[in-house]
Amino acid sequence: MTTDTHATPLLQRLIMLSLLAGLLIMLGTAVWQRIQDPELVQQVAHNPAQHSQEEMSAVGRLMEQVSQNPTDMDTLLSLVNALVKMENWEAAENFAQRAIELDAKDPRPLHLLGIIQHSTDRHADAARSLEAVIALKDDPSVRYSLGVLYIYYLNDKERGLAQLRAGLSLPGISDSLRKHLESELKKGEQAPAENAADGQ
Repeated sequence: MTTDTHATPLLQRLIMLSLLAGLLIMLGTAVWQRIQDPELVQQVAHNPAQHSQEEMSAVGRLMEQVSQNPTDMDTLLSLVNALVKMENWEAAENFAQRAIELDAKDPRPLHLLGIIQHSTDRHADAARSLEAVIALKDDPSVRYSLGVLYIYYLNDKERGLAQLRAGLSLPGISDSLRKHLESELKKGEQAPAENAADGQ
């Protein structure tokens, strides 16, 4: 009985030493690989899991701010944007809906809701949300999104072309957006009506 009592701590020490030795070998191998292959360091630096952790921390901070001040629209929208970037669609939609309830006349949460709905393949819902944005504040970039939605996702070429034309008629369009609108309008006009849903 006495021998067993003394043997157990000795056995535990041996196991710990062997584990420590294995860990040191692995560490040494990793260091050697990094010296031999500098690209490995770059890959570790851009590890998506690390980036995701940073995003999670940012979302946590924003959620805390929203809980402390639930009527702060800018923070609420920042939270929705952060959740959209992380593709956490359900949470993003919940907070977008909260923002809409907070101020139904602010087009920004509706625009974000449209993006979320389109990203989750609810294209008809997305179009309704974006139409509501335009009713509150006409915007050429929203017209562009609607044009693409109607032509390629909802098989409604004429409605899509009308949105693109309306977008082009708005004042203050950037050169880049004008080119995108003109390009989509040209493609849409040339595409046969039966092929309008090819992008679905």
